[in-house]
Amino acid sequence: MNPDRRRLSPLRWFAGFAVCAGAIALLSWRAGAAGRAGARDLLLFTLVVGCACQFVPIPIIPLFLWIGRSWNPFIVALAGSAATAVANLHDYYILTALLRIERVDRARDAGWYRRAAEWFGRHPFWTLAASNVVVLPVDVPRLLAISTRYSRLRFVLATLIGRYPRYLLLAGLGYEFKPTNRQILAVLALLAAIWGAKALHRRCAGRDGSGNDPPQGEER
Repeated sequence: MNPDRRRLSPLRWFAGFAVCAGAIALLSWRAGAAGRAGARDLLLFTLVVGCACQFVPIPIIPLFLWIGRSWNPFIVALAGSAATAVANLHDYYILTALLRIERVDRARDAGWYRRAAEWFGRHPFWTLAASNVVVLPVDVPRLLAISTRYSRLRFVLATLIGRYPRYLLLAGLGYEFKPTNRQILAVLALLAAIWGAKALHRRCAGRDGSGNDPPQGEER
């Protein structure tokens, strides 16, 4: 695996994304004004999915069910995969910038990280592609790909290959069953509840691990 050694500019990346996002928003508004609701919805869908990265955890499953009701699943899966590839590049640029901070970069000296990076380096492309097919609570292969400066082109291709079948299934469910807005909101509420339960569990686990009273005589 040959890491990408070129210095990346998160500012330039997000400036370019902001311009593209503005253009998509404008096209969406014009499509709506022209009475092309379907095109407007697909553009808005692509824009929102393109923002849903690790640092902006937008639940996108309901969006695929929603847009899948009125668009060919193959088109939805293609648009969604491309948008997710862009969103994952947000993670790539943000995490790469964070790794310039010494305290953050120090994690790469740990033994567990070296073992994980070695494991990832055996078959990086297919490991990354496979991790994009399934739903992971923490996308470890993606984080390893970024921290080892895996090729951005291969990073994007692995995302496209992995996400396409996953999104095709979601869009196909929307196309086949035509869920109502109320049903889609119920799915969103369920996902939010799961996310909230996980966050509460992590907080309680953190208190259990570090919230015990110190022994007498020890400084608090």
